[in-house]
Amino acid sequence: MIGGKGWIAVPGIRENADRTLEEQLLGLEFAIAEAAGKTVLDLGCAEGVIGREFARAGATRVLGVESLPGHLEVARLACAAETQMEFAQAYLQDWIPAHPDPEVFDLVLALGIIHKVYDPGEALRFACRSCRDLLLFRAPAHAWEGWVQAKHRAPGAPARLRVHVPTAMEEEGFALERKIAGARGEAVEYWRRR
Repeated sequence: MIGGKGWIAVPGIRENADRTLEEQLLGLEFAIAEAAGKTVLDLGCAEGVIGREFARAGATRVLGVESLPGHLEVARLACAAETQMEFAQAYLQDWIPAHPDPEVFDLVLALGIIHKVYDPGEALRFACRSCRDLLLFRAPAHAWEGWVQAKHRAPGAPARLRVHVPTAMEEEGFALERKIAGARGEAVEYWRRR
């Protein structure tokens, strides 16, 4: 058993966490159903168990990007049987500029992550550039009328940056396909490339 607190509880590996896998999967069932034969990028993958569900549904490759070493330790144990899964340790804040011409995946998961970087608009646009077909987006429950604000202000910046998700997604060539209510006031949005 790995100590410390996690984001998603993984029975037998790390029980102490903020969320359960069941509540984190709410609203993802349609995307998981179309995962067979697809490639998946999971930005801010935490313990990797959401991506694992896509791998189990037949995704040919799942890349999880996560900044916290403890989360990745759990992910590597929890996902060891899924040989099509790989993980990269990096802060999204650093990953984006290091990948100006990002690899493109069929499905991109941006689930509760863009508000954790200084510029949520940059993170959302990076997710779009990395996506060939379907982008799953989950905003924090405190997002209002499509606006997502950064959790922290960039050093030297006068204010926290924000992005209007529908506007940015439409500008990047995506159309909202469906929105599904999830746990804790959050919703999963399915954005399909036009």
